[in-house]
This record gives sequence, structure tokens and C-alpha cells, in this order.
Amino acid sequence: MIKKIILLTVLIAGLMACSEDILDVENPNVPTEATFWKTLDDAQMGLTAVYSQFTRVGNWSRWIYFRYDLTSDMAYSASPWSELADWTHFNYTNYNFIQGGHTIFKGHYKQIFQCNQVIAYVPDIVGENEQEQEALDMIVAQAKFIRAFDYFNLLVLFENLPIVTEPSSAGDNYEVGDPNYIYDEIIIPDLEAAIAGLPEEWTGSDKGRITKGAAYALLGKVYMQRHMWQQARDAFEWLVEGEGAVYYGLMDNYFDNFTHLNENNMESVFEIQFSDVNETEMDRNNGSDVDDNVPEMALGNTRSQFFAPKGIGWSDGQPRPWLVEEYKREPTLNNSVNGTTIDDRLRVSIIYPEIFEDFPNETLFAGTITKWRFNWFGDSFFRKYGDDYFKARTDYYSPINYRVIRYADILLCYAECLEELDQLPAAIGYVDMVRQRPSTNLPALENSTVPEIAASVNSKEAFLKRLQMERALELSLESVRWIDLRRWGLLETQAGIDELIARDPDFENFELGKHHILPLPQFEVDNNPNLDQNPDY
Repeated sequence: MIKKIILLTVLIAGLMACSEDILDVENPNVPTEATFWKTLDDAQMGLTAVYSQFTRVGNWSRWIYFRYDLTSDMAYSASPWSELADWTHFNYTNYNFIQGGHTIFKGHYKQIFQCNQVIAYVPDIVGENEQEQEALDMIVAQAKFIRAFDYFNLLVLFENLPIVTEPSSAGDNYEVGDPNYIYDEIIIPDLEAAIAGLPEEWTGSDKGRITKGAAYALLGKVYMQRHMWQQARDAFEWLVEGEGAVYYGLMDNYFDNFTHLNENNMESVFEIQFSDVNETEMDRNNGSDVDDNVPEMALGNTRSQFFAPKGIGWSDGQPRPWLVEEYKREPTLNNSVNGTTIDDRLRVSIIYPEIFEDFPNETLFAGTITKWRFNWFGDSFFRKYGDDYFKARTDYYSPINYRVIRYADILLCYAECLEELDQLPAAIGYVDMVRQRPSTNLPALENSTVPEIAASVNSKEAFLKRLQMERALELSLESVRWIDLRRWGLLETQAGIDELIARDPDFENFELGKHHILPLPQFEVDNNPNLDQNPDY
């Protein structure tokens, strides 16, 4: 009997070995690469999948803020989740910690994977007419911008990266590129192609998509990180002095940049679109990451939930006190719109114990914030992108769009380029433009009542240090500070680290030559023989 069973088993195994292809049956109800990319509708659905990745926890819904904001000198984490807090204190032990670099790395490469499919397959779709062909070309241009944007963030955070520019499969071992290669061979060509293929503006239901101005802005930022000041200036010029200037400007009210009431406005250059639809899907999972791939996933931003005051949110991140002090350092002009001489950007950006005393005519946040104040316990908390102006509590599905690039940022970047190109008078003018927004209402630099600020117009070196602080005040807690610190070289010298320690004691843990970038997820290093762990990790 046993012999018969063994013989039968051998025969079955032999038949299966000879006919493995009979098990490889294609499901006719599931689209494949070969069957899907056929029409404009297919291309649009593919691009929608690309955009949707922005709302995932590995991209702009959650964890990237812990690196870009909390690890900078502007903020810190006192989270009771010690491993999470350690990742903002330069204490890395588990390189595969999901809420550290792991999810950011994975999330960005998932979006790159989807971009690669659009870029590879959509050009083979033939439009039925000129209008349809133009729509297909713009789909590819949007995907190229997003791929460049993903690689830019990954370079800032990790530096040495697997090069994935074609549709890929599980198990592929990718070659690794250094920053110069990735900038020159992927990011810059992608952005140049995006500039050529994107419209200057979108209208109707397409408003909020990536524009030519966004591509010029990102290209300028890329060149700035490489200290290629003339090329950066030339890219920004399109938005500031060129054809694109007609589309952009500063909102009179600073607060209008951080609510769901004035989205995709003239100050928005590149904006992540969030929504509070499908909130019950996230509710069913109690805010867990496990719903990352389920249908009808929540499309809201979870940042406010993690940074709101204790008892309202998780309070995993808080601003440093020096920011509040710096906002108060220079008085505004007497006709300030908030009835005080305190910089109005303070009350928009930070919740702090004296906020109601400092701003007695508070109106922008009247109502629900009074329900929050009993949870402050004398601490300061994030307010920018918070939802206290219309909610009594926060949650995992904030509908507030995230303005990744604002026009104020571009004006200050343009000023930095002009300063580096020895055009100081022109640079000063663009900084003053940001300072003199009606709701900010600071005097021109040279007219400041703070002698040190007034003197900043007298030399290139003094102006650069002042510009660094102007960027801190205008763009506080907006996920640009870490990129700025890297560009300014403050993470490369002990003198730079000492300057940061004076504002943020977490930098006492910082190791030169190591902590300017994150450790690569160890599972990626283990699985790819071409990839080495980052230096000194």
C-alpha cells in the first residue's frame, strides 16, 4: 500500500513538473500591465493611484513630519512611546522601526513604482484626437514631477538610494546611485520634462493638480540644495518675475494658508489634497496603519491628531520655546490687524499659555479652542494645520490640504539666491515683501526697531543669518526646516551643531558625518546586495 502511495505521489509530481503552466491561469477579472494601459481613462486611473499615495502614512499623512519638523531645531518629541521619541533625538537602534524611516522609505518607493508605470506605459496609448493626446502627455508630466519629488525627499533623508526608474517586480536587485547621479540623471531631467508638459494652471475640478509653477519651484529648490545659485534663481524667476508671476501672490491673511476654507489659493504653489471622506474606514481600524491598502481608505491628514495638546491629540510633537520668544522679539507696526504689536504669525502657528493674553482680540479661533485650553498644562503645542478653528476634538481625517510649497517660501528662496549671487539690495526687497504681508505687518528690515535686524541689510553675512531667521518665522513647522539646515551646512560642522544646541538640546546627541541622514531600513540592505548601510550606522 505504501509503495502504491509513493508511486502515485511521484506520478503526480512528474505531471505537475511537466505542466506547471496549467496552474498559471490568468484571472480575466483582474487587469494586468498587458491589458490595462489601453485608454485615456486607464491613464487617468493610473495617475489617480499615484496622487492617492500622498495621503498615505509613509508620504504626507503622518510620519514625514516627525523627521522634517520634530528632528529640526524647531520642535521636539516628548512622546511616551520612547522608541518614537528616540527617532527625533538622533537615537536609532531598530533600523526597521516602522514609524521611523521604514514607512517613509517604503511609502515613497511605492509612489515611485506607480509613477514608473505611468511614465512607461502611457506614452504607448494613442489619443483619439489632439485634445486627448495632450491630456495623455500631461498625465506623464505629472508623474515625472511626483517621481522627482519623491527622489528629492529620499535624498534629503537617506542620500544613497536604489535606482528604480522602470516598472519593477518583487525580488529585483536595483543598482544604487549617489546623490549627484540621482540629481543629474533622474530628478532634474524629470522636472525639465514636467515643466515642458505641464499647464500653467488648472481649472474646475482639476484645480490643485501639479502645475508648471510647481515644477519650476521644485527645480529651484533642487539647485539650491546643490548650491547652484544661478540655476536656482533662473528657475524661480518664472514664478517671481516671469510669465508665471501672474498666477501667484501672498494672501493678505497669513491664516488663509492653513485651513480647509481657502485651499489652492494664489499663495499655493504645490499642495497635497486631503479630504475627510471615508472617515468610517479609519474609525473601524482605530486609526491603525493596517488599512493602508483597503478600499475606501481615509484620505485625511493625521498630523493634527499626533501634534494636538494632551487630552485632545497624542501630543507626540511640540514646538521649541525659542520660536515663541523670537516671534515676540520684534514689534509690528501699530496698525497691526490683531490689535497688538505681536507678530500675527505666532497665534496662527503655536498654541502657548499666554496666547489669549497676548492676543486679547482673538477672533480667528474663537469657539472650539476654548475647549482645548484646559489641556495645555503650561506647555506649547502645534497650531499650524491644526483643526481647532472648527472642531472640538481632532481625529485621523483632517481635511486641511498641506501646502508643501508656498509662494512666500519661493520669495525667500529667491532672496537667498540673489544674496548668494551678490545682489543684496534686490534680495532685501523680497524679504521685506514677505515681512510686510498685511496680517504680519512688520517694518522693512532697515526700519526695524531691533538694531541687530536693522543692521542685517549692511552685509551679505549678516543678511544670510537674518534670512535664516525670517524663514524660521514665516515657514515655522511647515516641514522645510530640515532641508534648510542641510543646505546651510549647519549639520556639517561642530560650530553649526553648537548653534543648533543653543536652540534645541537634542542636538547634543548629533554625530557629525552620521546623523545628517537616516539609517536605511535594514531589511532593504539585507535584501539588496548592491546596497550598503549608510556610513557609521
